[in-house]
Amino acid sequence: MRVRDSGMPEESYWETLVDVPLTLARFNMKQYHDVAELGCGYGTFTVPVACAISGRLTTYDIDPAMVARTRDRAEELPVVCRVRDVMESGFESQVDAVLLFNILHCDDPVALLRHAARAGERVLVTHWQPSDTPRGPSLDIRPRPAQICDWAAEAGLKPTASFDLPPWHFGLELSRRPSLAVWSSAASECDGAKPGSLIASES
Repeated sequence: MRVRDSGMPEESYWETLVDVPLTLARFNMKQYHDVAELGCGYGTFTVPVACAISGRLTTYDIDPAMVARTRDRAEELPVVCRVRDVMESGFESQVDAVLLFNILHCDDPVALLRHAARAGERVLVTHWQPSDTPRGPSLDIRPRPAQICDWAAEAGLKPTASFDLPPWHFGLELSRRPSLAVWSSAASECDGAKPGSLIASES
């Protein structure tokens, strides 16, 4: 699956556009053991996520050059890098969480979320804010938080947390088995979310 409108800029510039420590903190990444990541890119998140979790990170990309770059950066870490089309073949194994970062503007986001739900107890999503940003897909295909929540429901997932990831992103935590109370609260939050209005979930 080659995701539309997803060209990568130069590596050093790309890594100025995401706040990796904040993202890991908001998702409480250290709670997870095994994690799968779709779309490793330059390994921007792969390496710090692998350092944060207690098990293995398996990362997938269809671009051999990106997989090679990530493999080089993660050489000393418990990381497995695969060239694999997840939309055709699915994820290889069960994990605690699946990372879908900046990828749900694909042609069939519900199918992708279903693959992720079959592989992980939780699905962790980030995307560009649906407003003017220095990079990201065109606004006409860029999903809003409430739209992702609707797709998640179709895929058998429910939102358990949502938050801003300044300067340019937002995050959603989706789960196969949330409590009813958390689901009701998070769903209401997603339904009313506007760009820049998501509130961090505190644990």
